[in-house]
Amino acid sequence: MGFAHSAADLSEEAMIADLEDQVGDQLGEKMAYVNESINSYMNDACYLQSFMNDIYKYSDRFDPVHVPDISMDMAGKMSLYKLLANKDVIYEGKVKDEAELIANIVKIFKPIKEANPEYVDLYVGTETGVLISYDDFAEIAADNEGDDRYYEYRQRDWYRLAKNNGEITFISRYVDQFIKGSVTSCAIPFFDGNGDFVGCIGIDIHTDDLYRAMVNSNVSDNMEAYIVTPDGRILACKDMTDDDPEGSFEGIDELISNLSGVGEDETVLYTVEEPEGICYIGASYIRHTNWIFVVKAPKEAFTKAASDIRLEIGNSVETVSRNFDEASGQVVNKCLIIFAVILLLTAVVVTIQSFSLIDPIRRLESDVRKFSNGDLSHRTKVDTKDEIGDLARTFNLMASSIQQYMETIRRVTVKEERIAAELSMAKSIQTSLLPSVFPAFPDRHDFDVYASMNTAKEVGGDFYDFFLIDEDHLAMVIADVSGKGVPASLYMAITKTLIKTHTYVEDSPEKVFSYVNAKLCENNQDDMFVTAWLGILDLKTGMVKACNAGHEYPAIMLSHEAFSLMKDKHTLPLGSMEDIQFKQYEFMLSPGSKLFLYTDGVTEAANREEKLFGTDRMTEALNKIRDKAPEEILSFMKKSVDEFVGDAPQFDDFTMLCLQFNGKKPQEGEES
Repeated sequence: MGFAHSAADLSEEAMIADLEDQVGDQLGEKMAYVNESINSYMNDACYLQSFMNDIYKYSDRFDPVHVPDISMDMAGKMSLYKLLANKDVIYEGKVKDEAELIANIVKIFKPIKEANPEYVDLYVGTETGVLISYDDFAEIAADNEGDDRYYEYRQRDWYRLAKNNGEITFISRYVDQFIKGSVTSCAIPFFDGNGDFVGCIGIDIHTDDLYRAMVNSNVSDNMEAYIVTPDGRILACKDMTDDDPEGSFEGIDELISNLSGVGEDETVLYTVEEPEGICYIGASYIRHTNWIFVVKAPKEAFTKAASDIRLEIGNSVETVSRNFDEASGQVVNKCLIIFAVILLLTAVVVTIQSFSLIDPIRRLESDVRKFSNGDLSHRTKVDTKDEIGDLARTFNLMASSIQQYMETIRRVTVKEERIAAELSMAKSIQTSLLPSVFPAFPDRHDFDVYASMNTAKEVGGDFYDFFLIDEDHLAMVIADVSGKGVPASLYMAITKTLIKTHTYVEDSPEKVFSYVNAKLCENNQDDMFVTAWLGILDLKTGMVKACNAGHEYPAIMLSHEAFSLMKDKHTLPLGSMEDIQFKQYEFMLSPGSKLFLYTDGVTEAANREEKLFGTDRMTEALNKIRDKAPEEILSFMKKSVDEFVGDAPQFDDFTMLCLQFNGKKPQEGEES
């Protein structure tokens, strides 16, 4: 009996340990997911703050931008408009000048909104009482067209808390009646050239999908998940819909007490006594907010099997005791009969002994056969006090070990499959960040461009980009982040966004790289860096302004001549150190010229003999097809490298971009 109860105790301990592991796994997985999203929102907010600081610090570099009054003509369109805080704010003089100065932020609002569809609207408000908003909800504010519209934002939580905190502030979930969904606001203050507070920037984020993913995905049926605020308000819970009223989290005081002294990225695990029984509570603060992620798991749901074992043991003891009492009363009556037939029993005993020796062996053989056929939970009940009993007990120990090992393999396999699925999703997201639809500009005949990227791992650090700054200027970028995998891909996304958004502001590659380098160096604790080449082509004249930050030499073909390397001016890579002096240079493309950009994955591709493909083989391959279109050139280059490498493994990302400049044909009546 003692052994049976000990087995039940061990089973319950193992189940509780597994329960604690599951709660910890849920917290870790969800924290990683939401922290990545929060960091993305913060990066955008910090970038907007930096731009606003520059507007006030270097106001002479910015032209005034007209800010229209809100009207129904803007309804349903992404529009820039102004609202005044109250009737005392007169839109003239210094107030008007300041509003038209800060309206330059629309240059940054547009690309950020296009890249983040979950952003409902973006806005900036100043202490003078003018708020400039960029959204498509004009019909809401202009529903009484003809009257003055006012919005005293300076008393709102987003503005007041960000101003008082002096840093990024997140406002908890609330239901926005305009979009019929849940919204979280992210606000950050900005300052003038003297460091004095001027106003705040706000981003309204549609967070329904983020909340649902945290509390629903991969959560066990026996667990409940919540996002709560320190005052006990439930922002989200398992299977919650938009129509559900917000509730209060029971036990919020005990939860806050247990979290006391716990920092970000740390978790607590404790138990509470509830009417239904003991529950395990796991909790952690969500980074950069005061929200709390909670996992609640009832102990009984995970230890029911051990409780059933104890109940079965009790029932068995009661049955044995009752049978023993009945048998004792019959022993006396049968003693004389047993004595009379003792000689006969002697013969029977001999037979039984022979049978008792063979029967356990047969039962043990049958039990082994069931286990080997796949029933890993099957155990033998042979429990004799001899060598066969020892063999049976050894078999049961071996079976338990094998079953535990197979369960471990199953869990590891499930985790690996989940990681593989998440990496596949990350690769899809990374690919979507790059231009991938060709022809990229089907209505343009003055140039043709094509690019491709092959990563060595699921995700990589190479990237390319090309985009029209305006009708007459095309920007081209190719870059290679140090390192591989997920860290490199995240650094790549940040660098690409910084380069693209600032190229819309500056027409000088040198200034763009100086700005991006300063941003990358601000918090570069992992010492990552980026080699990059940026060129801006004037489509009218063929003049290219370029800057090379430690990247490979471009290959150029001038008007049907042969491809050759253009050994341009180099500087240190982006992010490698502060205050780098980047060197800008210029060159001319005549009609028919081509430009080929690439990363070191092309020239450093190695075969089984560890020989590199190199720049000589690259230019030789380019010249074989120099008269072909960019897409055919890149396809031939990929084939040439693959044939050279053979079956040798690829260790580096492989990225290429090719531009063909055709020049603009003269219009009728113009000189060519």
